Amino acid sequence: MANNAIQKAAAAQNQAAAQEPAKQSLNAAINSMLDRDGLRKRFDELLGKRTPQFMSSLVSLLNATPQLQEAFFKSPMTVIQSALKAATFDLPIDPNLGFAYIVPFKNKGTPEATFIMGYKGMQQLALRTGAYKTLNVIDIREGELKKYNRLTEDIEIEFIDDEIEREKTPILGYVGYFRLINGTEKTIYMSLSQIKAHEQKHRKGEYMGKGWRDDFEAMCAKTVMRRLIGKWGLMSINYQQADAQTVAAAEAIASGNFDDDDDADFEINPDADAAVPVDTDPADDAPDAQMTI
Repeated sequence: MANNAIQKAAAAQNQAAAQEPAKQSLNAAINSMLDRDGLRKRFDELLGKRTPQFMSSLVSLLNATPQLQEAFFKSPMTVIQSALKAATFDLPIDPNLGFAYIVPFKNKGTPEATFIMGYKGMQQLALRTGAYKTLNVIDIREGELKKYNRLTEDIEIEFIDDEIEREKTPILGYVGYFRLINGTEKTIYMSLSQIKAHEQKHRKGEYMGKGWRDDFEAMCAKTVMRRLIGKWGLMSINYQQADAQTVAAAEAIASGNFDDDDDADFEINPDADAAVPVDTDPADDAPDAQMTI
């Protein structure tokens, strides 16, 4: 037993020793690229004193994700550009936080990376405007939806009071709602079948993307949130109080004077071995949103 314990400890030490040079090599490769291409200055402009912490998060993410590490060595600029996009939005890239993700995928067999904004990231950009009084997306269980008027968006819901019983009840759909400080309101409802059809329509490849497989309910909520604030809402990169421009945009929405083109959104399937477009426009995740910087 003692010998087994010693052997396991030695194996763990050997593994850690083997990983250390790789980590140093990765750090050196990132630093070399940032200095060579003048990218460090751009990160400093965006993040200031938080740059070292952000770069440390990037290195940790690469070390924890072999597919992303492969993408860095094969297509390094796709990883750096994705990190820059997260820095532009001032969102952390730790996947456990749910604000933003740098996701590996294959583009015609070549490992690359792309930026995907998380559910919390979308909420964060919306709340930074200072224009929202209420913003939320919730699931609706069977029996709770009493009435929904697609034209006026009037909705009547009677929630199940017993939370334990409610958790046992199947989900019927999701409803999103916001109210701005100027009184503008918007409600949208998507049934579970509508959300599933949306996912299937926009998936890349034959199978459901990793995000949908890992946390289907969170992705459903994100889909509704994305449609709600991406099409009708307001988002801002910087923290600020609602200014005249933001209020004017809100009033334009309230009066119906806004672009109603429905740009198709999509989720990237990192498992798909096919040509997948890499976002280059930070607003792609919410194509119709009013952005203030």
